[in-house]
Amino acid sequence: MSAKTQKTLEGKPKLSVISFCLNSGSFLRETIESVLNQTYKNFEFIIKDGGSTDGTIEILKDYPQIRWVSEKEVTDNPVHEALCQAFDMARGDYIIYLAISDGISDPNWFKKAVEVLDSDTEVSWVWGVSQAKSESGHLWGIAWQDFFQNQPPQKMEWFPFWLATGYGHETNACFRKNLVDALFPKNTPHEPYGFFPTMGFNYNLNVMGYIPYFLPIISSYGYIQKNNLSEKNSNLIDLVMKRYACDIKTYKKNFLSGKIIHCFRDGNSNVIHEVGKNELWHYRKKILSYRLKAKVRRELQKLMDHIRY
Repeated sequence: MSAKTQKTLEGKPKLSVISFCLNSGSFLRETIESVLNQTYKNFEFIIKDGGSTDGTIEILKDYPQIRWVSEKEVTDNPVHEALCQAFDMARGDYIIYLAISDGISDPNWFKKAVEVLDSDTEVSWVWGVSQAKSESGHLWGIAWQDFFQNQPPQKMEWFPFWLATGYGHETNACFRKNLVDALFPKNTPHEPYGFFPTMGFNYNLNVMGYIPYFLPIISSYGYIQKNNLSEKNSNLIDLVMKRYACDIKTYKKNFLSGKIIHCFRDGNSNVIHEVGKNELWHYRKKILSYRLKAKVRRELQKLMDHIRY
C-alpha cells in the first residue's frame, strides 16, 4: 500500500472541509475551485483519495494548499472508511462534508456558517438548501426551494418539524467537530447507516437534541451521475431511507407517549431544556400542523416541476 500526503496550513484552522474521491478527475478540479473561491479563508481542505488511477493525483498535486492522502481502501465500504479517516485528520472547530462530485454555490457560505456558530453557542449546525446539477452542467431541482419564502422553524422549534417531515442534511450543512467526533456512526460499516453514514449522523444529532440554524442560501450543488443511479445504489438508498423513516417514527412514538424524555443541548453538549410531559400536547399539535403543511408543499412542488419541465 502506498500513500501520498500533502500538508500545507500552519496553525489551527477554524473550519475543516472534508471530501473523498476515487477516479473522480472529471469533477475534481471544479469542486476544488468552488471551495478555494470562498470569501472565508481560515479553513483547511482535506481530500481522502481511494487510490485513483485516472489522473486524480496529478490534479491534486496542482493544489499545494490541500491536505490529501491517497491509498487504496481495504474494506467493502470505502466511503465509510474514507470519511472516518478524513474526520480524524481534521483540525478545525467546524466541519463541512462535501462529495467530490459536489460544489459550493454561494461564495459566502463558509463565512456565514462560521459567523453563526461563532456567535451562538446554542447552535450545533448550520444549513442551507442544495441543488442538483446534470452531467452536462445544467442546474435544476433546488431542494426545498420554498424555504426561501417560508423559512423552516429555527432552533428548538426545528425538532417537531423534523419529526413531522424527516428532513435530513448531507453536504449542505456545517457542524461543530466535537459532535462529529461523538455522533458520527463510525463502528457500523455494514449497517444501513454505514453505507450512508451522513444520514445516521443526522438522526443522531436530532434525537440527541442538538440545535440547527437555517440560512436561506443555496450552499451546495451535486452532480446527478448515471453511475450513481444504478440498481445497487438505488436499493441501498431505499434501504437507508426506510430505516431512517422507521427510526424517526419509533422515536416520535416513544417521545409523544412519554416513554422517553427529549433533551435539548447546546454546542458544548450541555442540556439546556428537558421537554416536560405538560409540553407534549404542544408537540402533538406542531407535528400535525407541519405534516399537513408538508403535504401541501409537496403537491405544490410537483405542480411547479410539471409546469417547469
